[in-house]
Formats: sequence, C-alpha cells, structure tokens
Amino acid sequence: MKHQHMATLQALFAHPVPHNLRQTAVEALLVHLGATVQRLSEHRLKLQLSNGNSMVLHTAAGPLQPDLDGEAIHRIRWFLEQAGITPDHPTEPPIPVRGEQARRLLIHLDHRAARLWWLNGDDVKAADLRPHGLWSTGQRLSHRHDRDVKGQRAPLDYDYLRELTACIADADRVLLLGHGHGQSDLRQLLKDYIAEHQPSLTPRLETLSVDDTACSDSQLLALAHRHFGNLPHRHAVINPGHEPHEAQAQR
Repeated sequence: MKHQHMATLQALFAHPVPHNLRQTAVEALLVHLGATVQRLSEHRLKLQLSNGNSMVLHTAAGPLQPDLDGEAIHRIRWFLEQAGITPDHPTEPPIPVRGEQARRLLIHLDHRAARLWWLNGDDVKAADLRPHGLWSTGQRLSHRHDRDVKGQRAPLDYDYLRELTACIADADRVLLLGHGHGQSDLRQLLKDYIAEHQPSLTPRLETLSVDDTACSDSQLLALAHRHFGNLPHRHAVINPGHEPHEAQAQR
C-alpha cells in the first residue's frame, strides 16, 4: 500500500478522531482497496467493496467543507472493520471460494488436541495439533481445579492458538466442531483470539456443536461434507455411445 493511502487508513482509525481528514483522500483510499465509490448526490456516497459489502454514506463535506466530520469517519471505520480492513491488516481478504474448489478445513477441538482434516474433493488429509503446558493436561480450563494457586484461569496457550490460526489462514472455509459454552468452549477462545489478532479470517469460520463423545472420525467427516454441501465425488457411469446425464455428471 502506498504511503499516502496507509497514512489515510491510520488517520481513519486514530484516537481521538481527526478533524482534518479530506474526503478526497478517503475516496482515493477506498478505490485503492478495490471499492467502488458512487456519488448519489452532493452529500451522499455509495461505497461498495469487492466482497459485496455496501453502505450509503451521508457527509457534510463539499467545496466549502472538504473534511469529513466525526460521524462519517466512525461509519467508514466500522465499514472497513466489518471487511477485516484495519491498519494492522490493510488489505481486503479474498472472497471465499465456494463449492468443491474451496480449500475446506475441518477442525475438531477438545481439551486434549485439535484434529484437522483438509477436504479436497475425494482426498482427505489429516493432522493433529496438540497444546503445550497446562493446556496439554486435558483438563477443562474453566474448572476450579485447573486454576493456578492464585485462583486465576490458566493462561492462554498462544503458540497453540497461533498454529491453529496459521492453518485457518490457508483455508477458504473452516468448520469448527466441538461442544461447550462460554469459557469452556475452545472454539470460542479460538474465535476471540482470531478476532483480535487476525480479524480478516473471521468470515471463514463456521461452527457446529456436536456430542463428540459419541462420534467417530468418519462420522465427523460425513457431518463436515453435509455442512459444506460437498459430498465426495460420484463419477458418472457412461454407457458406450451415450452422453452422461446432466444429473450424473454433477454428482
């Protein structure tokens, strides 16, 4: 990102809100980010990002008042945050790929480890990630006996969360399976960590609650295939001299 656009993005997120931020500079930043800026009237703009998010912005800026007011700055800041764009992540995340072309990742989280499956058509690749320190004991971190001598919750295992986040960054769609509520739900701990440290990945995350004590690996995979809407390929049976039926070819 060019220096002037980065400076504008940083100004949008500055505290306190600046009072000398030119509308023309913000429009140039949005165009640089791939957005379309449509002028509906002298004081109304329609903003739309490549991911489809759009907003109508009312602004008092004009020839006699070229700077944006505080309300307009707050609305633009919110608009960019919803798309995962901040000074720490100054580009819009790519639009998730759907269907079988998507890089689909299933993560089953419990208090012992994370079981990962990459789904690519008929191919399935599995991997395990295990936590460290107190997290590796398999105890539920919200329970009283899992707290330290000062009565505090066990500290987060940031290395473990970073490893999971790196895997998620390589996927287009991610399904988090598990169970629990509040602080005992590792899915929520992971989502909170990502929202704080890499918010552009948040739209990729999807969650389902399951009774994982009664599910085999094959059952978890079948659940993921149904959720993603992509069953394993069924190759069409073609009779000699006949074209495959359209329904067969799409299975």
